[in-house]
Amino acid sequence: MEGKRRNVLKGIFGATAAFFTAPIVYAVGRFISHIPDVKSGGSATLAASEVAPSKLIRVGEEPVVVIKEKDGDIRAFTATCTHLKCIVSYRPQTSDFFCKCHRGEYDTNGVNVPGTRPKRPLTELTVNKDGETLTISLTPLKPQNA
Repeated sequence: MEGKRRNVLKGIFGATAAFFTAPIVYAVGRFISHIPDVKSGGSATLAASEVAPSKLIRVGEEPVVVIKEKDGDIRAFTATCTHLKCIVSYRPQTSDFFCKCHRGEYDTNGVNVPGTRPKRPLTELTVNKDGETLTISLTPLKPQNA
């Protein structure tokens, strides 16, 4: 009887220890294996019809989210959260970006929403349209009034 009780207590202790250490191990792993910041260069092509209302692609090793706005404009942003480098998703119903890892939010222009974890905006990328073909480049979009 004493041996069974001891085994149950060991099991409870082990499960509790795993429950508390798993998030720490996950966070450290994400930090160590983070995706580096955007570097210029590299591009990917896709058909404009594939973007409805958004599509996650890779340009080289960089995850990129391509969105089609209500007015038909197509824009592309880095899809790496600037907090812990998780992949963000686009929410068409609210026209914003969301990181599930820590509930980070970015507005429709990729700007981080105050009060959420991200401290920097997503990078908007250059999109060239030639007929129905889109070329997404890792070159950051230049401000229009620059």
